[in-house]
Amino acid sequence: QVTSFAQALLSLGVSCKQTAVRIAAMPLRLAIVAVAVQLLSIIPSEAAIAFLDGQRWTLSSNFSTHELSDGHKCNDPFMVTLSEKASTKCPKACPYYVQNARAIETCSFLCVKAEDCEKWNPYTGIADDNLGICKAASISHCREFEHGEDRCKTCQGGFHLTSEGKCFLNWSISVPVVGILVLLVSLILAWLIDMARRPITNERGLQQGLTFRLLSKLHQPKEAGHARHIWPLTTNLCKQLVAGPGLCLHFNFQAVIIIWAFCVAIGWCFMGATIDSDLFVLGTKKFGTPRVNCQLVAWGYSTQQRLMWTKVYFTYWVYLLSFVGCLLHSIRQLRNFQTEEMETKTMGDFSAFIEGLPEQKGTIFAEENVKAAIEKATDQRVVGVSIAWDYQKDAELVEDTLARQVREKEPIITSPRSIERAEEEPKERSQFREKLEAFELSLFHDDISAKEGTDPTAEITEALKNMTSSSNAVVVFETEHMRDTAVELSSKQGGIPFEGAQLTLENLECEADTIYWRNFGNTTFWLQVWRIVKGMGYIFLALTMWTMVFYLPYAYSVYTFNYDNGQQPGIVYSLAFTIVVVIGNAIMYEVCSRIADSVQFKFKDPRESLYMILYTIACTLNILLDFALTFVITYKVAKGLDFRTFHGVPIEHVGQEGRFEVYAMQRLLGQNAFMYAFPSTYLVPFLIEPFATIYLPYKLGQIIVRCHPEIQGQEAEDYLACIPMDMGRYADIILNIILGVVILFFPGGYNHTLFFALAFSHIWIYLFDHVKVLRGIKACDFASMEVDWWSQVMLIPCCGTLLACLVFKANTGEYGYYLQGNWLFVACCAAFFGHFAVHLALLTYVVPLFGQKHEEFSDLANMTYADLNQQEPDSWFSTNPIHCLRSQFIYKHEPPCGFYFLGKEYLLQVNENIGCFYEPETSQTPPNSDDNMDLEQMKAHFTRFSARFTTLRAS
Repeated sequence: QVTSFAQALLSLGVSCKQTAVRIAAMPLRLAIVAVAVQLLSIIPSEAAIAFLDGQRWTLSSNFSTHELSDGHKCNDPFMVTLSEKASTKCPKACPYYVQNARAIETCSFLCVKAEDCEKWNPYTGIADDNLGICKAASISHCREFEHGEDRCKTCQGGFHLTSEGKCFLNWSISVPVVGILVLLVSLILAWLIDMARRPITNERGLQQGLTFRLLSKLHQPKEAGHARHIWPLTTNLCKQLVAGPGLCLHFNFQAVIIIWAFCVAIGWCFMGATIDSDLFVLGTKKFGTPRVNCQLVAWGYSTQQRLMWTKVYFTYWVYLLSFVGCLLHSIRQLRNFQTEEMETKTMGDFSAFIEGLPEQKGTIFAEENVKAAIEKATDQRVVGVSIAWDYQKDAELVEDTLARQVREKEPIITSPRSIERAEEEPKERSQFREKLEAFELSLFHDDISAKEGTDPTAEITEALKNMTSSSNAVVVFETEHMRDTAVELSSKQGGIPFEGAQLTLENLECEADTIYWRNFGNTTFWLQVWRIVKGMGYIFLALTMWTMVFYLPYAYSVYTFNYDNGQQPGIVYSLAFTIVVVIGNAIMYEVCSRIADSVQFKFKDPRESLYMILYTIACTLNILLDFALTFVITYKVAKGLDFRTFHGVPIEHVGQEGRFEVYAMQRLLGQNAFMYAFPSTYLVPFLIEPFATIYLPYKLGQIIVRCHPEIQGQEAEDYLACIPMDMGRYADIILNIILGVVILFFPGGYNHTLFFALAFSHIWIYLFDHVKVLRGIKACDFASMEVDWWSQVMLIPCCGTLLACLVFKANTGEYGYYLQGNWLFVACCAAFFGHFAVHLALLTYVVPLFGQKHEEFSDLANMTYADLNQQEPDSWFSTNPIHCLRSQFIYKHEPPCGFYFLGKEYLLQVNENIGCFYEPETSQTPPNSDDNMDLEQMKAHFTRFSARFTTLRAS
């Protein structure tokens, strides 16, 4: 049998792997391996390696090396095992460790003299006195080294060779580019500093802009006889409705994720503390010299196999509890939303959405006709009808007309805010200064003086008459009971007859300020689908651009780094990687936002849902691309460092599907996953966000307005306005969860660190969002739970990935199965998609069964639309721009229905005959009082804390 095996090896060469595998079933295994080793000098090395790879045998130590004894002898090969102490040194006569390149066994070393380094390993011919090893040249970006010296002979492209034999970036191209960029940035900074140091010459515009900024923030509900104040910072956003139930659900979602992350981290810490402390360091030890790497791989592999059961059981419980927790979270969110709906009255409770409206001409009183038809058919009192008109082509004219009306009505707002003003006498301006200020006005100021002299009445009236309606409208009833009766009647009768068509009535799941009136009439379902498909193409192009411009240069620099002798990229590479990740996420943020806008949804919540889904998909593609390229780079690094499997198979001879399971690869991939997550994704973007989105725009707006007297009114307000709120934070959170789940595929040393980092990072995110909502955004309303429901759907892949990880980690043969090659990948995918189907079915059909029965509170049963509109200025009439303009130019109402501008509700007028009941208070929010409110609250909390501390100390 041995003779036949030897003949097979000699005849088949590299292709003998299958033959070797078949022979492995024979009883003379060790003899066969011995023959294979003895024939190593005759047959191709790949054949023997392939044979060993197939069998995963540990070579007997008596073939060419011996196990480590108490000391080393010169030129006597030995094997590095777990029993060797890292501090053991070679004898003084031969003080250098060298890896034995002649031996087939993994981790065979000798102690040699300096002149013998190249003899035993041509690749490591340099004796290093500091490390006590024979090492390879350690010059990065070198194409060819000087023989036997730690010097480069020829550098890679883009690098130049120095007299010391090192390679540095060729600055002949980079210096001019960097110089130009530095010059531009310096000029811009000098320009901004100059504007900031100028005297205040536009105090009125600055006061008006700052006052508008304050008035447009979220305010507490209106109370008769009292000014509206902003919400205090102590407001509990998990319970208090400051911007609709959707925002309340969002903060509950954030709180749940923080608790989940802490539970996972504490669970792993408990296992590490009670089972084995190696769980805290597995996969985190740094690579070093070849000898250290051998010890590391041996320790890592044996420890990982010894403790694999802990990872399997931990992943099992994390998956099970996360799955059940997601379902309980969904039920809780549903019940919270239903409770808020029952405890509050909103504009949506009095309105119904009309579909099937025949095309109406702008010349007729369409609203009155539809109102009369509905009242006649349902016998219910209707406050009014707001038709969605198709005005896409006249949008600019409509916006200009409404803006002009505001300028004509609006008084000059004064504020007691004290603004320091320079008392210096104005100096004569130089010619350069005049040209500079003229250039600034061309950038910052839109001269509308030419438009002010014309009367747009005829033009806008003609445009309104030529408009046609869409097939949709909103009908507002006097009470909620009347709305419900009309909707039920419409459902039973199959619609309400109107001009030969049937109008269907449906309950609205949105509010007046969340409807996009401009998008009606110029879009269809299939057109929206096409825009989404086209948007996916834009995401692919953005991803390609990010890869080519930002990621590939970084990947190339990492790929060409010299990892010999345990060298690792420094902090510059870590910072560069963080910047690359932040830029990628920022690009996807902007692209997905524009795509969601381009789809032209009719309501706000579907737009936010699509944006969240697209952003999550785009950033996930970023992650997958990074992991794919990282896998290639990691393989190159492991191959360059001559990493082998625990059983001695070189990494390049392991199949593509098996490389992911090699400990050296697992350790490098785990480190990269941790770096991608923290701080690059978890923390850095959210530390930058307060400055980039709130503080810098605010200060730039102040700088621009304060020294340009031409900027007044709405223009000054736009520069100093708060940022709008969106639900993109859902996508940020889900992306962070995905990165946390992915780390479980790798050795567990990073588990507790990453999940604690996730929890504490999200505490910062929660606090920042809390302050941002109460102090830094425009007033908004998220009326439905649609966005939150889709966020629950996006949690399904996270749980599915946990199950796939469980299948992957349990593939040891101890749990009833052992899959190899592509079958393991197939099993993981089957687990993922199987969970997705089951979870989605439960979320869709089972979770709603646990909802609450609708019960209306007695104190709200008698509330009418007029009662609510007296408190809320944004109605179905005042938010519809065409309805307001038709009220003035077609119906000639006195006073007409005023258009609701955020922060300018004091311009609205009461006309009960047309459904306008809001009467603004004469007193506005005192800016100084609200500015000082936060400080006063902090002082009050500090005083209470001091009193308690004094009491405890005294007791």
